[in-house]
Amino acid sequence: MLIRGRRSVAGSLIVAVVAALAAVVPGGAAGAGEEAPAKVASGIAVGAQLEALADVKVARAEVARGSRVSVARLIERQGQLTAVDVELADGHIARVAMATVRASFRVLSE
Repeated sequence: MLIRGRRSVAGSLIVAVVAALAAVVPGGAAGAGEEAPAKVASGIAVGAQLEALADVKVARAEVARGSRVSVARLIERQGQLTAVDVELADGHIARVAMATVRASFRVLSE
């Protein structure tokens, strides 16, 4: 009988936590990590123009110094912006790690 009581208290606690998360997280607890936000504190947003400060190897292509690419998608892992997908001049999409973006590109527009 005592075990059943503890389980119901634990179950109630779990329900309360899930309800609290649903109230705090936009879109509820189920939508917590589905998509990256349209804009991130780093100033990089979908649609932003990035200019290469030096020749940069991106996937199988090379972006020449002074060339511009557009941010097509933000990649977020565990709440941190880790990479961006950029659209190259020929229309291909390439993923670039944020370390490379910070070191080799500057943001022209948002």
